[in-house]
Amino acid sequence: MRALLVLCLLIPQDEHLEAIKKVLRASGDEGYAYRVKGRFERDGEVLPDAILTSRMKIYQSARHGEKILVKGPEGLWKTPEERLGEKTEKIDPEAADIVRTLQGAEAPHRIIEALLADVDKGREPEEREVEGVMCRRYVLYYKAPALKESLEKMIDKAVEKRSLTRPDEIRWSSTARGSLRIYVGKKDGHLVRAVDERSVKIAYKVPEQQPDLKTYKTEMEFDFSDHGKAKLQLAKEVQERLDIPQ
Repeated sequence: MRALLVLCLLIPQDEHLEAIKKVLRASGDEGYAYRVKGRFERDGEVLPDAILTSRMKIYQSARHGEKILVKGPEGLWKTPEERLGEKTEKIDPEAADIVRTLQGAEAPHRIIEALLADVDKGREPEEREVEGVMCRRYVLYYKAPALKESLEKMIDKAVEKRSLTRPDEIRWSSTARGSLRIYVGKKDGHLVRAVDERSVKIAYKVPEQQPDLKTYKTEMEFDFSDHGKAKLQLAKEVQERLDIPQ
């Protein structure tokens, strides 16, 4: 009886995951415009045949399969390796990070697809409105080991970049939280938004006082639009260098 109850609880969640995966596949097949908000904001287009464009500040990238080019402030398209190796008198302190981000950028629906491998449970979808669009919202929660591993990497990277002082204590067992919220249009079934949110309490020792408790939090938001209508806006010579069919 207990095994049957567990199975009944799992079936709806499996159905929800399959429904989300179907929406993600459809988005990739149709193509779309996107905006990613987080530490580095970027926007661009995803088109069929593994074509991805991204824009960050005054930089722009275009990828077709394994080939990728990045346009810099001078307007020239170069490989990421050429960009990272160049030396200029006035260089943006974030230039290298931006180029590496563009070099490793994936299509947003692919990123969300990968995140689904780390979710453990969720609840029944609810109705929510996103910028005038009525959506079905799925809220999924990350498995504890995957959540801890991801937060550890983020904290280590933040410490390395000196944007965070290494905590004296991280309260994993009682405060680690992580969720993936996915919004799907009720009318057309298109992907509208996804929000990845993770947090944990960190503490710093204070002499003769209680520890100074803070919340370390990361959030990444993906917005989707123009499903099936996104256009490739690249010069002919750039398309030729990327072997994009004309």
